[in-house]
Amino acid sequence: MPTTSDIRAIQRARLTSVGLGALRPADDGVPGVVARLGAVQSQELHSSAWGVAQRLAAPATLAEVQAALAEGSMVRTHILRPTWHYVVPEDLAPLMTATAARVRRAMLSAERPRGFDHSLLPRRHAVIAEALKGGPLTRKEIGVALAEAEGTPLDTWHLGQVMMHAELDLLVASGPIRGKQATYRLLPEQKAWDEDEARIHLVRAYVRGHGPCRAEDAAWWGTLTKTAARAAVADAGLTRHELAGLTLWTDGDLPEPSPEGTVRLLSVYDELFCHDFKGWPSLTGDAMPSRWLYTGLVTVDGMIAGGWSRVLKAQSVDITVELTEEPSPRVWAAIEAEAGRYGEFCGLEPTLTRGPVAEGTIG
Repeated sequence: MPTTSDIRAIQRARLTSVGLGALRPADDGVPGVVARLGAVQSQELHSSAWGVAQRLAAPATLAEVQAALAEGSMVRTHILRPTWHYVVPEDLAPLMTATAARVRRAMLSAERPRGFDHSLLPRRHAVIAEALKGGPLTRKEIGVALAEAEGTPLDTWHLGQVMMHAELDLLVASGPIRGKQATYRLLPEQKAWDEDEARIHLVRAYVRGHGPCRAEDAAWWGTLTKTAARAAVADAGLTRHELAGLTLWTDGDLPEPSPEGTVRLLSVYDELFCHDFKGWPSLTGDAMPSRWLYTGLVTVDGMIAGGWSRVLKAQSVDITVELTEEPSPRVWAAIEAEAGRYGEFCGLEPTLTRGPVAEGTIG
């Protein structure tokens, strides 16, 4: 059974591969961070943008992350489990080829009871493609185009399913944010990938950006069966390590561990925690309060040390941290530095206090 010391050592190595140890040069830019990770879970727009920005030595601002989406150097789409993810255009086709079939099967459980008609998708997708030739549109605007073509509007759920299938078919992905509204853009025709090659690409991307990790973690991340993930890992030219009773994989030598005492204020659903928790030893000494799942996590050396939340105001951002134990002066100073970086990201003056974290402050 791995000891806490063993797991901390593995987590320090993972902090490096996941981009939270030695931070990446600013000239890598937002797309460079996303490309290194393979994909970044992003259903919460603000916190996922921070998750990308904080991996740069000079943290990008929220506006810079949104600019990358607007210009298309990265896109946001339903991919993997499926949920929203940031992904760079060159990884769209292989990741979607590796995962889309299983995602579609998973969607059937909700679609069958509602009578979702898959035979209408080609016609509906043709309408969407024609509408998007004029430029990005919001989902509501696409709904209007479909209603005009069909003579009756789709309800919110059916429209959402139609758009998710369009994403899985690599017809559309995100466009620029218009005010507070997300838009879709038409994608160019994508290169065809063999499914086995696509799965190998996926596990290489995951291990590069998350290792040392298990094949089972790649399966969870990429919506693969464990059998398929193990086969892809075996064919991907990766390096095997036996550490603390775990079979772990990297894309070369073990990463240099992050500096001891590395502290991060992580976004909710950060990629550091995007693995199969069932097979991982605990990353916290005590039971984690469930309310922390809806905020963010404070980590020290990749171990969970607390939760944090924020409230955005006109000129400032109020940050609250709740810790499992009294922090040393060094840890508190590192938390203050992270709060300062978060303020730079928001373009707001940060205030930092200790106390119970609040729910509903993750978006």
